Amino acid sequence: METAIKTKRKVIDIKPETFRELSIIAASRGTNLKRFIETSLDELVESYEDASMYNYLKANDPEGLNIVDPKEKQEFEKWLKL
Repeated sequence: METAIKTKRKVIDIKPETFRELSIIAASRGTNLKRFIETSLDELVESYEDASMYNYLKANDPEGLNIVDPKEKQEFEKWLKL
């Protein structure tokens, strides 16, 4: 049995040039614009949540920062786009 995922609908305004560029990106990835925007927003939220958690731990549990070497820390922060 498949459980339906509740979604929200929202009408948004997109500049024509942004719409065109997003459409091109979506097509190059073999998907439609709607699916591309939905997936991109999901990834944005996931990335933000990871970055927020990392910043919280960095501020509240600095002892844990001593485990990694500076190069690994720099790569991790770059991956989180901090």
